Amino acid sequence: MIMKAIGYIICLTLILAACASPGQIVSNTPQQQQTAYPPVIEDTPVRQQAAREAWKKFLAEWGLPDAKADLMPVLNSPRALPAELAGQIKLKTASDKFGEMEVKEALRQFIERFGSVLCSDTVSLRDLSLVSFADEGKFFRVAYWQANYSYQIAEPYGELRFVIAKTGELLQWNSSLLPAVSLPTRAEIKPQAIYEKLLGRQFSHTTIAGQPQTYKASSREAIKIGDLIVYPKLEGNRLELHLAYPVVVGNGMTWTVFMDAITGEELGVKQNFTS
Repeated sequence: MIMKAIGYIICLTLILAACASPGQIVSNTPQQQQTAYPPVIEDTPVRQQAAREAWKKFLAEWGLPDAKADLMPVLNSPRALPAELAGQIKLKTASDKFGEMEVKEALRQFIERFGSVLCSDTVSLRDLSLVSFADEGKFFRVAYWQANYSYQIAEPYGELRFVIAKTGELLQWNSSLLPAVSLPTRAEIKPQAIYEKLLGRQFSHTTIAGQPQTYKASSREAIKIGDLIVYPKLEGNRLELHLAYPVVVGNGMTWTVFMDAITGEELGVKQNFTS
């Protein structure tokens, strides 16, 4: 009887374990954390429709003529201001003066009001960091970086830029702001693994005279691992977001190799000089 009872308990335990839904099992192992990695932003019909509606509403509020929006792939945020709208949007200020303080305040109001046009997630100034404000004679050039991710976002993503005339008209804009997505906060790949992978790596380039050249990373000193970043990678109609190390390789002439900090995959290479 005792053996039968034990057998019954074991069978019941196995049946319950098999029937348990995945949501009932909690695990924090790195392997299971990576099952949904990298997170993906997809260019869905719903996202496209939301961008069209936001753009239509924006045109109506400013009393602007119908103009086709120039949008970033997948993100559906403005890549450029249509030429026929340049100078047609005048930012409002509390006075006739339009200096640095007035421009910053006018942009604050503009971003808060039209965040749904600038990003597929509504964005506000608390999500941004002002990184440059330049007076270039007849206009101001203003740039923000996205600040609601744990790490800096690799260019050209995570940026919001404006060009504004000294008289207050919006001349140009560009937004590559990302919707908020959850990413790992710590690397799984050790720096030693990156050194081992890139040591002996060859890079090719062409001289100004058109001659092919190669460079070989022959020492550890030629490999410099930077701080973690968010690396968006465009793959067809979707944008993958990776936690990555930017690794500068070379002396004088350098390349930046972007290495996935979770999987160790090489994501891309950028040549840092003109050839």
